[in-house]
Amino acid sequence: MPSLRTAHAPAPAPVPASVHRPARPAPADERGRLLDRFNAAVRAPAAHGGVACLPPFLDALALAEGGAEPDGARWIVDSNARLNAAAMMRRCFPDPEIHEVASEYGAAAYRRGWLRLDRTLPVQQHTHVVETAETWVEEDDRTLDQVLQTYGRPSVTFGDLDPCLPKTLGYASADHDIPLAVFHFAQAADMPSARLLAFRAGEGPFGARMAFTPFGWTAGED
Repeated sequence: MPSLRTAHAPAPAPVPASVHRPARPAPADERGRLLDRFNAAVRAPAAHGGVACLPPFLDALALAEGGAEPDGARWIVDSNARLNAAAMMRRCFPDPEIHEVASEYGAAAYRRGWLRLDRTLPVQQHTHVVETAETWVEEDDRTLDQVLQTYGRPSVTFGDLDPCLPKTLGYASADHDIPLAVFHFAQAADMPSARLLAFRAGEGPFGARMAFTPFGWTAGED
């Protein structure tokens, strides 16, 4: 993850107090409201104005915790696509779905302890997901039902809860230094539940550790 830059004023001109003074943390009730709003929006972005609302929420949360940097960079998904996570997803998903993009912002929030989880996996269980899912996904086409049967209830769902509609499932441990493991799904079509496109785990540029189902490899083709 790129390091945040720290601004240095040229000597001998004094640095304005407003630049280097630490931001005052927001009251707990304000931070709680921001967390409520962000977590509702990241799970169902279509109902909250789309993914464009997510970066400002993350900015506000960083400010609420006194974490603003002098140059304005407060949190970051990618240094070249801070406000547009879809841009770094296009080499894997030519036309990223809203839930896929939301999951990237959710992963950024998780690393900072801002993502509320429905379930927290023990580290060993999360490691099992990461170590087995890549091969399991590539072996055959899979469905939402099969993922749930194999790996259990997710930590968070990005997108519609209808089992037949597109979504992304995230699996998280209690250790926030371990990235989310995510499964991306397309619409069920003729399958009994949503069809699995791909699995992703690990740090680095999007797609650094990506496994596609046979269906996922052909889903973006014309």
